Amino acid sequence: MSAQHVYGIDLGTTYSCIAYVDEHGKPVVLNSSEGQSTTPSVVFFEDADNIVVGDAAKEVVEMYPDRCVSTVKRAMGDPNWQQTHHGQTYRPQDVSSFILRKLARDAEMISGEKVEQVVITCPAYFGVNEREATKQAGELAGLDVLYVIPEPTAAALAYGIDQSEDQVILVYDLGGGTFDVTLIEIKSGEITVVCTGGDHQLGGRDWDDAVVEHLARRFEAESGGSAEALLDDPEAYQELLSAAEKAKKSLSSRQSIVEAVRFEGERAKVELSRETFDRITGDLLERTLSMTAHEVERAAEKGFAHIDKLLLVGGSTYMPQVLEGVAERFPEVTVQQFDPNQAVAKGAALYGYKCFLDEQVKIRVAEQTGQQVETVDLGTADVSVVAAAEQEVAQEVGMTLPGLRKSRPKITNVSSKSFGTVAFNKAGELVVFNLIRKDERVPAKITRRFGTHAEGQDRVEVECRESVLAEKEVAVDDTREVGKAELQFGQVLPQNSPVELTFELAEDGTLTVSGRDVTTGKSFVAEYKTDSIMTREEVEQARQRNLHLQVA
Repeated sequence: MSAQHVYGIDLGTTYSCIAYVDEHGKPVVLNSSEGQSTTPSVVFFEDADNIVVGDAAKEVVEMYPDRCVSTVKRAMGDPNWQQTHHGQTYRPQDVSSFILRKLARDAEMISGEKVEQVVITCPAYFGVNEREATKQAGELAGLDVLYVIPEPTAAALAYGIDQSEDQVILVYDLGGGTFDVTLIEIKSGEITVVCTGGDHQLGGRDWDDAVVEHLARRFEAESGGSAEALLDDPEAYQELLSAAEKAKKSLSSRQSIVEAVRFEGERAKVELSRETFDRITGDLLERTLSMTAHEVERAAEKGFAHIDKLLLVGGSTYMPQVLEGVAERFPEVTVQQFDPNQAVAKGAALYGYKCFLDEQVKIRVAEQTGQQVETVDLGTADVSVVAAAEQEVAQEVGMTLPGLRKSRPKITNVSSKSFGTVAFNKAGELVVFNLIRKDERVPAKITRRFGTHAEGQDRVEVECRESVLAEKEVAVDDTREVGKAELQFGQVLPQNSPVELTFELAEDGTLTVSGRDVTTGKSFVAEYKTDSIMTREEVEQARQRNLHLQVA
């Protein structure tokens, strides 16, 4: 790991943000070239050689709706999503990489150094494929992605780094396109995720869509024009969507606004009050509150009945109905809005700084013990050796020893999904047996023994699937495929011959599945054949292809 900064990136659905930790150990958000702390996650394919990202792209969405891409984050990990522009086909990773390139380039202009190593955040609810797609987007942008970490964990790190008291917090993270709710315990030197839930298809954009629908229906009622025709017209829809976003923001400080809706020569003035806005979006808010209540119940089951603070994170929490709704539903908890637009990026930067400091301590320990750096385990190393290494690093970076240790909290995450394999149960039904279950602490490594189903098998197909269900055994239809791999035996085996499967989930959400035929000792490590993730060859080809594109 280099001595340069490790940058934290909040790759958002509607807006993105980049930060780093300055010489005083404080996380700082770097403004875009337009002077803004956040960059719209909008990409405009201007022509075959030029890609426009951010504010300039957002400004032309209404004029060129078919050449602009918004909310691509919702498509991460989707094998069926692709768009063709100027004869070239792009996947979600490609589009996201252009946003990352813009963020990195603007940060370089301010910091004066090349942005290389990054920590990127993602919704806690992202599965294996979505996380891997996020990492691949960074690689396509020419970045060294150290970790992809959950957004609520990053926000908790940004909040908890300056806390002196032990506390249990609930992070309610409502962004432009995703919603997460995560319970986290903060203790001296430790940040531990207890449980997490949410929906990465629910966010502020859904509030905008509700306003668009309302404006279109009121336009039809008052002018006689067709709401359906308006909504089906790409340019008219984008114009109305932009108006809806502005109306939503205005209603955060005003009681009502009037919007002029024009289409096919017809015009109507539509009044939208905050009361009406709250009513037409009430079901969306209720969905977030129900999911939050569910996580509160699950936390109580795990022994965390008392919550000290509920943090509102994400730009969509600026809506007054959110603060009011959360406070009303959870009156026993102190509700606090915490740096909604920047907390996640700052937390990612702090995580990157922690990675840098950890690496420096490992290097000093390796020098003192004669080990290779990659073999050093700070958890098992001699305490006095680690303390000496920490003191040396603290002096080098200009920190006190307590300050250094505070900047390197122990972070424990949990799995946001359950991961299992398809097999026959005792009743002869094909089901998914979960080896790693939702909210299990990571890293996790679970081994389970199965038996061959039929007489004379010489191989088995291992189908790995994920779900939000924490039961040991769940229906196949309630799960989603992650990937498949094949274990070939050394010989034909009788029925019920033992086969061991091991699921290992790393801290960064990477899932590795290995298997062993107990009879012959044949084994495998899974390399998933899934359409949603690009192969190494595809990543390199796309990276080379995109290099000639000018991203502005």
